[in-house]
Amino acid sequence: MRLLRRGWTRAIRVGAALAAIHATGELAALKAAGFTGQVPTGGKVIKDLVGTLQSNWEWLIATGVSLVLVVVAGLMMFGSQRAPDHMFRVIAGVLMILVVIPAVLA
Repeated sequence: MRLLRRGWTRAIRVGAALAAIHATGELAALKAAGFTGQVPTGGKVIKDLVGTLQSNWEWLIATGVSLVLVVVAGLMMFGSQRAPDHMFRVIAGVLMILVVIPAVLA
């Protein structure tokens, strides 16, 4: 067992060293190509475009979730037996998207 543990730690160290060498090589290539970390001229246009697309996407998501909640509330008002099921699923899905997935990715 001790030999196996030693082998794993050695393999992990070698893998980490190879990953570091690979990353520094790519960084050196970017610097050689002229990457300075500063926004190039005309980069503000792309930044504004991405900001606009992001705000549109957020609006679409908010509108879609609102419409689903209105439909499920209507189902509840008209006495649907499965409406609470749908409501809990929608709420659980929204919580997954807003809380769980960002927490896992962070």
